[in-house]
Parts: sequence; C-alpha cells; structure tokens
Amino acid sequence: MKNRSSKLLMLLALLSSAACPELYAGPSSLNGGQSEEIVVTATLNETPVSKVPAAVEVIERKEITESGAATLSDVLTEAQSITLEPSNGRISVARLRGLGSRNTLVLVDGMRMYSGFQGLLDLGEIPAGLIERIEIIRGSGSALYGSDAVGGVINIITRKPSKDFHAGLNISTGQSTYGEAGSINTNAYVSGIEGKLGYVISGTYNNRDRYDRDRSDLVTDGDDRLFAGYSTALNYQLTQGVNMSFGINYADTKLEGIRYTSNVYKNRTVNADRLFGYIGLDIDTGKDSRLTLRTWKSDYDWQSDMQPIAGGAVETTSVDVDTNQYEGRWTATLAENHRITTGFEYTTEDRVDTADKSIPHNVHNFGAFLQDEVQLAEPFGLVVGARYDEHSDFGSAFSPKVGAWLKLNEHLRLRGSYGEGFRAPTVWELYIGSPFTNNKKIIANPELDAEKSRSYEIGADGKWGTFICGITAFRNDMRDMISEVPVVNKPKTYDLKNISRAMTRGIEITTGIRLPYGFTLSDEVTFLDTEDLSTGNELLFVPDAANTVKLACKGGKGFSGNIRVVTTGRQWTEESNTRIRTDPYTLVNCYLGKKVNSNAELFVGVDNIFNVDANAAYGNSGGAGSTGTYFYGGIMCTL
Repeated sequence: MKNRSSKLLMLLALLSSAACPELYAGPSSLNGGQSEEIVVTATLNETPVSKVPAAVEVIERKEITESGAATLSDVLTEAQSITLEPSNGRISVARLRGLGSRNTLVLVDGMRMYSGFQGLLDLGEIPAGLIERIEIIRGSGSALYGSDAVGGVINIITRKPSKDFHAGLNISTGQSTYGEAGSINTNAYVSGIEGKLGYVISGTYNNRDRYDRDRSDLVTDGDDRLFAGYSTALNYQLTQGVNMSFGINYADTKLEGIRYTSNVYKNRTVNADRLFGYIGLDIDTGKDSRLTLRTWKSDYDWQSDMQPIAGGAVETTSVDVDTNQYEGRWTATLAENHRITTGFEYTTEDRVDTADKSIPHNVHNFGAFLQDEVQLAEPFGLVVGARYDEHSDFGSAFSPKVGAWLKLNEHLRLRGSYGEGFRAPTVWELYIGSPFTNNKKIIANPELDAEKSRSYEIGADGKWGTFICGITAFRNDMRDMISEVPVVNKPKTYDLKNISRAMTRGIEITTGIRLPYGFTLSDEVTFLDTEDLSTGNELLFVPDAANTVKLACKGGKGFSGNIRVVTTGRQWTEESNTRIRTDPYTLVNCYLGKKVNSNAELFVGVDNIFNVDANAAYGNSGGAGSTGTYFYGGIMCTL
C-alpha cells in the first residue's frame, strides 16, 4: 500500500509540474447542481439544470476525450451511480442506482435505442467518437418515456451542425502492459451550414486485439474487436419556422475469441449490424409554441458462430430485431408561468431469435403523456406529469410524477420528486431465454408480470464561491421485479421469475472546487443499499459504494491533464448458484494533453496504473481494468 501511495504522489507531482507550469489566467469550468447548463432530457425542453427537480449529470465532449474512452461503456464506468452488470455474450451493460440495465433507458438524440442479443443494449457498440455530450437523469422517467426508464435515462447527444465549416480527426493507439489489446482508434467528422442546409457527417473505426490475463486455459478474456460506424445528420429550413431533419446511423461490430462449452474449446465469431434512421419536422406554431413530429426505424442483426477448434459442425445463433416508432409532441407557454408539453408515441417491435426455433414475436405499445412546468414564484418551481401506456401483452399502465425545486437564496437550492414507473418484460425474457449456453442457462417465462416501481428523491445543491456541493437521497420500491432464480440441483441454470418486492436506496454526494493554478478537484460518491424483500438477501452485482475522484488541470502553454481515482465497493456475486462477497477495488487513470498549435493537440494516457485485476470483483470480463495497465496516445486535429 505504501509503495502504491508513493507512486500516486509521484504521478500527481509530475502532472502538476508538466501540465500547469504557470498560473492559469481564467477560472476553470466545473459542472455542478446549480450551474446554468441547459439540458433537454429531464423535461423534453431546454431547461437550466438549476430548474430541474432531479439529479442530473452532464458529460461534455472534452471530458469524454480526456478520459481516453473508446465506447459509451468506457465513459459510463466513471459516471455517478452507474456500475457494471455481468451478462452473457461479452455484452457491456450497466446498472443505474442499483437497478438492472433493463430499467435504464438509453436514448440517442432523444430516440429510444432498442435491445438486441438477450434483450440487452450493448453499450460497447456505441463509439465515444460520435458523442457530443451525455445527459444522465437519475430517478424515474416513466412519466415521459414509459417502459424501461424506471432507474433513469441516459441520452446520448450527437454533434449538431456548426455555423461555420468545421472538421476534426482523432487518431490514437494503445497497448496493455502485457503487450496485448493493441488498438487503433480513429474518429473523424465534418460539420457546417450551406444556405438552408446544415450537416454533420462523422465516422469511427476501432480495432482492438484480444487479450488474456488468465493463462490457465485457452479461453480469451477479451476478444478481437472490430468496430466501424458512421453517422449523417441533416437539417433543412423549408420555410420560416419550419425545419426538417433527417439522419442515419450505421454500426458494424465484429468479435472473435475462444470459449469453452460442452467440454470443448470453440472459436466464437460474432457479427452485429445496426442500421438506424429517422426523419422529423419542427414547426413553430406560435410565439412560444412548437410542434415536433418524428419517426424512426431500427434494424438490428446479430449472429454468433461457434466452431470446435479441433474441427466440427458450426453452431449458429442469430437475432433479428426490427423496430419502428412514431411520435408527436407539442409544447406551449400558457399564462406566462405554465409550459405545457403533451404528446404521443407508437412503437412496434418484431423479433426473430433462433434460440426459439425462429418463431417470430411482435409487440406494440401506444403511449400518451402530459406535463406542466409551473413557475409559481421566482424562487419556486413545480413539474407535474403523467403518462398512459397501452401494451399489446400487458395492457394499460399509468405513470405519474411530481417534482419541485426551491431556491432559498443565491447559495442553496432544494429539490424533490416522486414518480411511479413500469417495465414490460422483453420478448427475450418471455419466450426465448438462453437454454443452450454452457456458461449460464436462463429459462424464459411467458407468465412474467410487468415490473412496477415507486421512486422517491430529495436533494439539495449549494454553491459558495468556487465550491459546489450536491446531495441526494433516493429510494426505489419495486414490485414484481424480474430476476434470475437458481434452479435447484441444476448448476448454472436459472429461471426468470417475478420477485414480489425489492428495494434499492442510497445517498449520492457530489462536490467540486476550483483551486489555484488552474486546478479543479471533484468527487462523486454513492452509497447503495439493496434488498430482495422476499428473501432478505442483498441484490447481486450492486456495490455498496462507488466513488470517482478527479483532479484536473488546465495550465499554461497549452497543457491540460487529469488524474481519476475510481473505487468500487464490496458486492455480492454468484458462481455455480453460490453467493460470494467480493472485495472492493480501486482503479487509477491519468491523461495528459499538449496543444501543438491552434489546430492540433497531442495526448497520452494510462488506465489502471497499478495493474489491478478487477474481473473477479464484478464478474464481467471486458470491463474496467480487465486488460491490466493500459497505455495509449494520439493526436487530435481540427479545422
């Protein structure tokens, strides 16, 4: 421990002297609960964070770049109250506030991303290079977004057309301390406006080699991973006050590695393709009112081939998911202090999975919502809303929510909310499951009921000079939570069943301070408590604490850098139907950048400086720290 501490102090001193040789002339930006940053996810309208009665985290493009993240999954490992969740198939998913990944809704530019393999959305299939910013709204969002938003909403906002022509290129390469996981990451974009047409075109290419820290067998800890994707977004002004938008996104992910199933080593290759397109219309219907119409379509194809290394027949598993969504929304300001938002959405999902003998399944859902943002007095605001859903398999659901905020003075703001939510079981949970996997067999259950939730939250945000602080206490009461229940006398076999009652609760604390010489210091800590109230056991794979400390610096002569210390507490895992209590672990990451000129910046970074093996702690290979110490560097260019 002493040796690690001395290394960390030396690294801190190196960063301080290299990145900040001069007194920084201006204040460093530091996000906090009372910043006037504008978010759209919380209310579907542009709203200052200080007038949102919810816990909000905004991750900007610069923060993403200075974390060395290659995918959305990498970015979220350092976000507050988000923790890794193990899954089959090397899929990267995350929990929010102790609730499962299926209770966390992921959006791209406000549009729902639909699940693929095993009814999960792989966050590793979303490249960091396409992201401009991320808005994370913690707490129930079902009153606006319906199913899947019980724990919160993660909205990935992509680049928007710039007034002048801009172009950028980011190239980096890296390798682990073991000479494995060699990678090449390339991101590029162009953006601008020509007459009435605005455009953004971007592309990403990531190639990472496999790695294997456990040499006791042939199974690869991390697969060869190849990702290629592009995105096009167009805006066109038809007439004054009428704008049309169009976009298309394509992502192709390929994996290859070795597995051990049915007592045989097999080479596994995966090919996942997602094509996502939308078209929308924004119409100004008055001085303070707007109508938005939009439709989008997603086609997702996933296929896994497993062939014995010694030769033999190929086992193929495939998933084909086609989804369509149509939405309309109208927002208007009435009587000066009421901003009304109302709208509808209609969704269809068609799925074919070879695990279910290629039997197609179709579900559809209609939802309608109404929200009123009320400014009762200058220091007090209220947000009241509700949504009605009609699901083809589970009937109707009503999800109300009320939130309020009160600005006591220029230093302190209070906020609180109550919301109800629901989540309809996925087609995979109802009919498909994973009956053929050797690692973990999951038996589907067509008798599952929809999950229901009640969420409570109260918090305060303060700002005194260069110091900010926020604290939030929350509780989620779940009914009929869908869980994997071990089958007696059948190791690695689980039935999907409803837990009658479950609970997660916790406290989130966020602090930050601007220090001399261009330094900023921030800390995001979460304490979590969970319980399956039917058995008295804590929920699996939920750490009792998580903490991210970040020391950042923007210095003179174009230097910038940071050190991030990410700690994950103890948690219950499971192996062969036996519960295991893991030890906590801490990862230390750092980044250093230097502007060469106004158009180019060189950067280097090291993740997991002390080579911590975190795999056993969260049961999911391929997550944070899995490669061991990882070195990377590259260049960013802009025009």
